[in-house]
Amino acid sequence: MDLISKKELLTVTGISYGQLYRWKRERLIPEEWFIKQSSFTGQETFFPKEQILKRVSSIIELKDTCSLEELAKILTFETSATISGDKLKNICELDENFIKLLSGIDKKVNYRAMDIAFLTMVKEVAIKANLSSEQLNSLIECGFAFVREQKTPDVVSTIFLTGDEVHVVLSKDTSIEFDKSIKVLGSLVLGEAAGNLSLKYKQLFNC
Repeated sequence: MDLISKKELLTVTGISYGQLYRWKRERLIPEEWFIKQSSFTGQETFFPKEQILKRVSSIIELKDTCSLEELAKILTFETSATISGDKLKNICELDENFIKLLSGIDKKVNYRAMDIAFLTMVKEVAIKANLSSEQLNSLIECGFAFVREQKTPDVVSTIFLTGDEVHVVLSKDTSIEFDKSIKVLGSLVLGEAAGNLSLKYKQLFNC
């Protein structure tokens, strides 16, 4: 994991020490992102670089149009915010063909941010791994139904192949390992990805 120190984070983003820890108290930044490590000066705080930079950028962009309380509710999934299927076309991570395929398989009317995060992962995996239409249909029909049952965001979705069959596993651990006969196609922390989508498309989720 690529880390960034607290000092470097404050310098790069221009935020203050007080802002950083206020956002922590407001639950805009997960406590588990504050990683304590020993250094020659004692103990220093580090963060997962890519995640924290994206999150801080989103908060700065939206804090003047959305209250910190509203942002916290989105990021901690305390709201039941969803978007209707006809609004999926506004999610630039999905394209028209994928949405058309989805509508022919999934008859649900509303989609949570976590559902959409999984769908963006499926689309990326399908392109990178050149999945067949049967494999893609299986991911949407079975894997998506599995994800929809999840009530908490702190799960990692991993898509993998056994032979020609594609599967989804949900776990609490990002370090899950498989034997060499299994090909991992992609892995995503659903809550984190959903939070980023919720912030990016806050107008669709009625912030």
